[in-house]
This record gives sequence, C-alpha cells and structure tokens, in this order.
Amino acid sequence: MPFLRVREHRRLFQAAVLAFLVAMYVATGVYFHVFLQTNTVYTHVAYIPIVLAGMWWGRRALAVAAILGCVIVAFRLSGIGVGRVSGDAARIALFGAVALCVGELREKVRSGQDALGVSEEKYRQLAENSLAGICVYRDGRVIYVNSRCSEMLGYRGGGLIGRSISEIIYDEDKAKDFPLGGAAAGFPDLHYECRLAAKDGSVVWVDVASSVVDYGDAPAVLVYMYDISDRKEAEQKRRELSELARKQEEQLVHSTRLAELGEMAAAVAHELNQPLTGIRNFARNAFYMIEKDVGTLDEVKDNLRLISDQVDRASRIINQMRELTRKSERQFALVDVNGIVRESVEFLTPQLRLSGVETTVSLADDVPAIVGDRIRLEQVFLNLLTNARQAMDGAAERRLSVRTYFDAGMARPVVVEIADTGKGFAPEEAAKLFTPFYSTKQAGHGTGLGLAISLTIIEEHNGAIDADGSRGNGATFRVRLPVSQETNVSEADT
Repeated sequence: MPFLRVREHRRLFQAAVLAFLVAMYVATGVYFHVFLQTNTVYTHVAYIPIVLAGMWWGRRALAVAAILGCVIVAFRLSGIGVGRVSGDAARIALFGAVALCVGELREKVRSGQDALGVSEEKYRQLAENSLAGICVYRDGRVIYVNSRCSEMLGYRGGGLIGRSISEIIYDEDKAKDFPLGGAAAGFPDLHYECRLAAKDGSVVWVDVASSVVDYGDAPAVLVYMYDISDRKEAEQKRRELSELARKQEEQLVHSTRLAELGEMAAAVAHELNQPLTGIRNFARNAFYMIEKDVGTLDEVKDNLRLISDQVDRASRIINQMRELTRKSERQFALVDVNGIVRESVEFLTPQLRLSGVETTVSLADDVPAIVGDRIRLEQVFLNLLTNARQAMDGAAERRLSVRTYFDAGMARPVVVEIADTGKGFAPEEAAKLFTPFYSTKQAGHGTGLGLAISLTIIEEHNGAIDADGSRGNGATFRVRLPVSQETNVSEADT
C-alpha cells in the first residue's frame, strides 16, 4: 500500500509539471502572436512537455500532443494565428510524430525493464528459496547471501553482508588451503568439504561448490553451501560404533581362544608332564653318576644334553600357550601357511593321541606365503582340528587327514583341507554350521561360536571356508586363501 501511494503521488506531480508547461506554452504563444507577431521561437517550447510525457507515460504522450495541437487551432480560430494554415498543420503533425516516437521508445524500454524485473525477481526467488546456502564475495568481502546461508550460520537478514569471508571459516580450517577465502582472479571451479563457524561459535560442516561469476560490474566468487553436519555426525557415530564393534570382536576372539585352550588343558598338562618327568629322571641319573663316580664323562654330558632338549620342548609348549592367550591387535605380515598348520597339529598332538586319533599330515611344497595374521589363522586351524577330534569321539574308526595344496587358477588358490571320519552332519545342516551359537555338539560342549568366528577371521583375510559331509560318514572342511600381491608388509613370519 505505501508503494501504491508513492506511485500515485508521483503521477500527480508529473501531471502538474506537464500542465504547467502546457500553460507556459499557451502564455508564450499569446505573447509571441499578439505582441511579436511571430511563432518561430515559442513553437519549440511545445516539445518539452511532449518529450517529458513520452518519457513518463509512453504512448499517452499523444494526448499532450493533441492538447498542444488544439491550442494552435484555437489560436488560428481566435484570429491571432501567424503564418499560413499549412504551417500549423505541419507543426501539429510534427507534435504527433515526436510524441509517437518518444512514446514507442519509452514503451520498449519499459517492456525491457519489466522483463528484466520479472527475470530478476524469478532468480531472486530461486536464490532465496534454495535449500542451499548461497554466498557471493569479492576481494574477501561478502556482497550477497541468501536467507538459507544466513540461517545456516545464525545471522539475521543481511548480517553477513560486508563481513570478511575468513570470519566464517572455522579456525582449524583457516590454516588449510581452502579456496573459500581466496581471490576471484584465476579461481577454478571447485568442490570440497570444510567447516564454517556460526555466529554462536558452533561448527557447521558444509559441502561447497564454488566458481567465478560476473556479479555487478566485476568478477566475484559464487559459493553454494550444503549443510552436511548431520551426515558428518552420523559418520562419526558410525566410526565410533565400528571401533566399538571391532574391540568387542577382538574380545570375543580372545575369549573364544581362552575357552578352547581351557578345553585343551588336560592334554597340555599331559604334554608338559612328559618333558618335566624326563628332566627329573635325567637329572637324577647325572647326579647319581657324579656322586657314585660311575659312568663316563660323556654319559653325564648326554644326560645334561637330554635335560636341555626337554627344557626346550617344554619352553615351546609354554610359548605356544602364551601366544594363544595373548590379546593383540590384527598384525598382518607374510606368513607360511604350512608352518602354521604344522604348529597347530603339533600343539594338538597330545589330545589327538589320547583320543586314539590316527593323524596324517601332507603339506605341499609349492604353497606360497600369504599375507595374514599368524595367531588368528592358528586359532582357525586349532578350532577345525579340535572340532574334528570331538566329532570322532565314539567312532569306531578315527582318522584325521590334514593337507595343504595350491589350486592354481582359482581366486583363492592356497587351500588347507581337514578331513575326519567322525559323525559328520546332514546336508541341511551345512548352511547353519557357521551361524553363531549353532552347534552339532552335545549340550555343554562348546559355545557354538568357534566356526562363526573362524569364518569372520578367514573373511578378514579375503578367504572362504566350505564344508562337505554326510551324517555318519565324516566331514571335510577347506580353508581357501588368496595369494596377496602386497609388497609393503613386514618380513616373513616363520
């Protein structure tokens, strides 16, 4: 409404000005006709209101020209006209031509201005209603922001206009080579993420697309900002949850390893008892020989050498147990698969012997080293060997076959195969074997997590496990591992 009143007042002022000029024209005409008897000068005064009317009102300037033409006719009819009638007709026609030309030009200018105004309003609405924050700056100073940008950074209205662009960059990111605060000259189109500082000091993560545009009369930098703070927060939470899950998985793997070691405790104690008994007997023999002065020096040395061998044997068992009980982070390095399989079988040999299992080991010479975690791979093989031994409890025939081979042409060519003659499993159970807490063992025997954890460990090595078997006819498990092309690993772990 205030705009309409201003517009109406302006039109009244323009009409008053034109009326005054027309009146001046009439007065000048009377003076020149009556007193000077000429119309040479005063006729040109008529073009002033005609041109002004055309500039202000467009084609409606013809009405002013018509009024001035009527004044000329009135002069002629009143007898104060000067010159010929044809001259008056020519002047009236010229008034109309000038009014028409100026009016047409004004209409075209007005149409162009209206179209420009509509276009500017359209793009202004697009900018103001955009979901992206839009900022334009030149020479490091903000010269335009839309409402979304102001809202994003906590400013009202044009609160950002005139501020340095560096004021809205987060302090820790100012030291980085972010082009948000750069100059327009030679500025390339860019897409990046950075942090901005809101008015209240909070941090706003934004996805930025920027480019150089002509804004006004000089180049400027146009910046589109999308608020991605929620996405960044979600990513941070995912990382935290992933880290928590990884730690819990590490704990679960460690706990399972301890549980399996607990099940082996009796056999381990039996295995340690043998070297300890040997140490005691060989020590007594050597002491007796020295005390009674019987036997030769070489015989005493032989007993001492046997004591040393038994100590080394016990030390190997203890060290292997220590490795199994150690809680460690994943440590990938070049490892010898045959060596890990051999150590796993040797560690379980006492249990297998106590259970009456006949064990056959066949390790191919052409199996290459792979990149893996030795302790975790050993845990997998110990779990599969222990499951095989337990599956043969009560079986009339107890044979365990362990072999490795290189299956050339396959994506995972390194294969470790463990086959037993135990109770096996039904075909419909094969798909469930690696499901957590599923077990074919009797209640109270095992947690049902061994194969699930083994599958997870092998998948961490980009490998796979498959199982074949039938009820009453034993089972075969195959661990398939890839040959890694990585070269930036530690020295081979033997």
